[in-house]
Amino acid sequence: MSRIEDQANYYKNYHLRYRDTVAVIHVEDEDDKRFWLTELHNVKSGNYHFVTQSKSEDGFHSKGCEQCLKYRPYTNRQFFICIDSDLRLLRGEEGLTPENYIAQTYAYSWENHSCEAVHLEYKFREKMPDCDFSFVSFLRQLSEIVYRPLLYLVYHKTSELNRLWNITKFNRCIPNQLRREDLMENGKQYLLKVKQLFDAELSSLSLPDNFAIEGLTPENAYLHIQGHKLYDLIVNIGTMLCKGKRIAFKSEILDKGFPVSGYMEIDNVQSDLVKILH
Repeated sequence: MSRIEDQANYYKNYHLRYRDTVAVIHVEDEDDKRFWLTELHNVKSGNYHFVTQSKSEDGFHSKGCEQCLKYRPYTNRQFFICIDSDLRLLRGEEGLTPENYIAQTYAYSWENHSCEAVHLEYKFREKMPDCDFSFVSFLRQLSEIVYRPLLYLVYHKTSELNRLWNITKFNRCIPNQLRREDLMENGKQYLLKVKQLFDAELSSLSLPDNFAIEGLTPENAYLHIQGHKLYDLIVNIGTMLCKGKRIAFKSEILDKGFPVSGYMEIDNVQSDLVKILH
């Protein structure tokens, strides 16, 4: 028996030792727990035991998506996996389904759900009702800008093509540092700069005619930007907007709860958890 299978058997029997445990969930890291606990409790209340790292076959403590997916053959309703989708979803990786007891974020990562435009705007207005900046407007415009670069990113997945266009180059086109004047008219100047950077980078690249990705649209593309990249950008913008207002944007607004319904990606998360838990 492999070390992975041995650990899986322990996790699958955990609920027999601790009767109040609904299930054991292997997540990628400690930071993922808060998001998944919110989503799980919305489907089925109770105690959940999270595994944030486990031993590799070599006996070393390991974490991350690849470590989670090593348990794929051994999952069930009492022990399953919750992972970030990263670019796997857009690139059509198969088998990451609730039937295989795998739940995923359907956005790049859980951080993207913190930045969902309508939910974020609601939390922001509760604390900053008179601010003239709209996160909905800003994120919708940003989403339209990054849509085509994301198509290129998904298409350039082989090692040869990845040298031409990759996530590092993509992220460089979305600067995290802004000036106060960049936020005027819902970030008009900043968004223009981002568009110019992408246009310059993509000018020498090409896509097949009519290349498209199921589920990816100009409206939801921002949810598929690398999670911490989007999250850090929104933290910087929100902190600047709240400066001098005695409001801690990150803790009082951005990190205050996660959505559990209202848009396709989070509805898919909930649907998968229902299939797994019921």
